[in-house]
Amino acid sequence: MSRRWLVRRIGVAIVVLFVALLINFILPRLMPGDAADIYATAGRMTEQERMAIVQRFGLDQPLWTQFTKYIVNSFQGNFGYSFTYYPSTVMSKVVQALPWSLFLIINAMILQVIIAFILGATSAWKAGGKFDATTQALSLALWATPMFWLAMLALYFFGAQLHWFPIGGQATAAANYSSFFERIGDYYYHATLPIAVLVINQFGGYQLIMRNTMVTTIKEHYITTAEAKGVSERAVKYRHAARNAMLPMVTSVGLRFSLAVAGSIFTEMIFNYNGIGRLIFQSVQMRDYPVLQGCFFILSCSVIIANLLVDILYHRLDPRIRH
Repeated sequence: MSRRWLVRRIGVAIVVLFVALLINFILPRLMPGDAADIYATAGRMTEQERMAIVQRFGLDQPLWTQFTKYIVNSFQGNFGYSFTYYPSTVMSKVVQALPWSLFLIINAMILQVIIAFILGATSAWKAGGKFDATTQALSLALWATPMFWLAMLALYFFGAQLHWFPIGGQATAAANYSSFFERIGDYYYHATLPIAVLVINQFGGYQLIMRNTMVTTIKEHYITTAEAKGVSERAVKYRHAARNAMLPMVTSVGLRFSLAVAGSIFTEMIFNYNGIGRLIFQSVQMRDYPVLQGCFFILSCSVIIANLLVDILYHRLDPRIRH
């Protein structure tokens, strides 16, 4: 991996981050009204109190002044105070919510990749058969199904009707755990349905990539050579074919990380799961610009860094694209 290539990729990441920050700053301000208007309309404050709120948060300053302060403060980790949860800082709210979202996203993506690897390799090995046709149809159907609809079905049947899983929250309220494993078990118990919805809805994309790449890989000469040497079918399938076919799927992990983040927002809203997604939803309702900007800054950085790391990993794993 050349230093020039790495510098170029980092430069692209910085440009993308700046564009994301610009969009992040503009979009919340395109919404009608602000937090002070909402409180005033609800009768929570007088006009004098409203103006004090506007001045306290700098909402009366020119946009370019607000943008300059926003850029400088963002890279210092200072996103100011939440309109809704004042005097709590934005960072304190993000730090509370982020681990729960990462818990959902990371567990879901690991399961998605494992399931896609197994199903994709198996269906490609028997391409054109019934198993291949069934898995492709199932993957496409689940991939095209709206996530919020899957989440509501799961919540209704497995939560409200069968009572197999909780219908909301990320942990048992006021629980007194006797051990670390009991705590983790409770977290997974509450996260089972949200994780399952994310996996069921999004594994199809990985599976189709794995399957299509594997079909091409099977036709390579080294696969024919391995079979001619008497290598077992399992070894040829997984050690020679699947291991090389999974490289495009590895790349798609970074690209699809943003989809996983978007999916977690819908899931957290429906399952009342106190992660970044639910915090964003509440902040949109309350026009809480600082919290929205803090959340999107963290998520933008996460997506950009994830894509950069995947590019570097792919560059290291595949010698064909090394410069």
